[in-house]
Amino acid sequence: MLDITFRQLLKEAADKLKTANVPDPRFDARALIVYSFHLDSAHFLLYESRKISSIVPEVFSDEESLKKAFETFEYNLSRREKREPLQQILGTVGFYGLDFRVTKDVLCPRADTETLIDAVLGNLMYDNIPEVYRNEKKLVDMLTSGRQIVEKEDASLLDVCTGSGCIAVTLARFGHFKRITAVDISDPALKIATYNRDEILGQKEKCRVVLFKSDMFSEVRGKFDVIVSNPPYIPSSVVDTLEPEVRDFEPRIALDGTEDGLRFYRILSEEAPKHLKEGGYVFFEIGYDQGDAVSELLNKASFKDVMVLKDFSQNDRVVMGHL
Repeated sequence: MLDITFRQLLKEAADKLKTANVPDPRFDARALIVYSFHLDSAHFLLYESRKISSIVPEVFSDEESLKKAFETFEYNLSRREKREPLQQILGTVGFYGLDFRVTKDVLCPRADTETLIDAVLGNLMYDNIPEVYRNEKKLVDMLTSGRQIVEKEDASLLDVCTGSGCIAVTLARFGHFKRITAVDISDPALKIATYNRDEILGQKEKCRVVLFKSDMFSEVRGKFDVIVSNPPYIPSSVVDTLEPEVRDFEPRIALDGTEDGLRFYRILSEEAPKHLKEGGYVFFEIGYDQGDAVSELLNKASFKDVMVLKDFSQNDRVVMGHL
């Protein structure tokens, strides 16, 4: 097999993934080749028409090392054929321009969640804000100004159900919060979040991020200017209908929002006011069809200016409000 070209290898791998009903077989096959053979995109294009064996000694010092890389590729390809998520195979996923480590113990960060980050940092586009809210000029200006929603120097933030830590770590990198607290009920998830904090953030930044185990608010003390959360929100009956990558490989505890998908939003809406400073904000990621239900929960909890924000696919994605 080392005597075929990378182009031939790509086609054969993509055909296998297509047969396995992988959604984007050519993209995934290429990603597995680049990863397994220690290439980047530019070098893949450079070597595409060459035989695999020809990259010794340019990339690998000897044929034995190249054979091991090929074995790694075959193993990873077989994992993807079984619909294991590409991100878990590669071990990392890009989110808001940062690379996060992921395993079977955490949800893979998704681009949809970047809408929540943009809202907190005031980086939303007007298209993210439904037209019905655009006459709320003061609030809309805050969300699109490029300035953090809470500008004071000692601003604090709580991230509930932190998972991989992608929200807390990203806001520590790009925001100016003096203190960020991130909690999760899962010990394995907290290990991944801690790794991401320590690998991604600089020394001064990571000192501002504290992670610990808590069942929602059970171990949380004090009050915050902002509370964010991407909780489990998929109804139990729907979880088993999801794509195999999600259903079989991502932690159910991070997906299942119980019977109606709203259990954790009820807890958030009831408990958040006890942990928010006066005028404090909440931002919750939601499922595409949960905007009205979560908005109603926040309105009942006396939140003001409750607003549903859309992601770049124009699906409802974040509900926000303030005391």
